Amino acid sequence: MPRISVISLLLACLPACKGPEEPRSGLVLEPSAAPARRWTEAFLHESVLVANEIVIEGPYDLIDHVALRQDEESTVYTTKTIPEGLWQELVARPELGVEVRAQLDAWSLAAFKRITVLQRPGDVPVTVRALGRAYWSTADGRDERRAENLAFQGIHGR
Repeated sequence: MPRISVISLLLACLPACKGPEEPRSGLVLEPSAAPARRWTEAFLHESVLVANEIVIEGPYDLIDHVALRQDEESTVYTTKTIPEGLWQELVARPELGVEVRAQLDAWSLAAFKRITVLQRPGDVPVTVRALGRAYWSTADGRDERRAENLAFQGIHGR
């Protein structure tokens, strides 16, 4: 008589062991996929932004486009959920005299004090504010701006 393994026996009876499916209620909410949309083109051209502080705010998918460069020895990183959304902050240790850095798509960001990122739950524009001795330039140097404060905004699909 051939030997039948326990696993083969279990696999064979699996369809028979399955109970009847319960009918689905019309009141059950199914999660829906986020609508597909194009990200803003405002930050897709290589540029640099430098200021004392940089604040970035944007919609739920902002986190897919921002990278904060953390270094435990020279920066302090904090993240928390606040009523406005997901808040992240990268602060430079003043005694070391180094800047904090981030990337927003093709933009390289540097701040001498802090970079704050607020990811809001709604569909809001992407806003970047450079506060205190702000400087922005395209990577090729063809365009630049200098002011005490600068602001940039990008709208999805534009």
